[in-house]
Amino acid sequence: MSEQLSPKALSVARESLDSWLTMWNTDGDIARRICAGDFRIHFAVTEPDGSTPADDIRTPDDFANYLRWWHEQNPGVVFTAVADAIDGIHARLLWDVRAGDAEAGGVDVFDFTEDGRIGRVWSVGGQRSMRS
Repeated sequence: MSEQLSPKALSVARESLDSWLTMWNTDGDIARRICAGDFRIHFAVTEPDGSTPADDIRTPDDFANYLRWWHEQNPGVVFTAVADAIDGIHARLLWDVRAGDAEAGGVDVFDFTEDGRIGRVWSVGGQRSMRS
């Protein structure tokens, strides 16, 4: 894979990155549009029960189904973007998340495919806002 995206793929990558938190906040089906066919996501945390259901994600459909489940488990949670950047086939997104009165932050690191869709994501959440 080239280390740079074509102008068209860069436009797709920007749209994919811009849609990422909308997907997390509202509609998991967005995954089917912005994620590559062999999409993978790696979280640094487990679910409250110790499980890691995201480890089984292998396709955009798997991810959309996971997000549907996640939204059911986390009603009212809202992610907001703090900052982002795309560098060649890689990107990063700093975000905050609010659940009730609690706020935390995190970072997602992305690898794009040659067509600009999201191929891989590594996601790490913290205990304080990324705005601090």
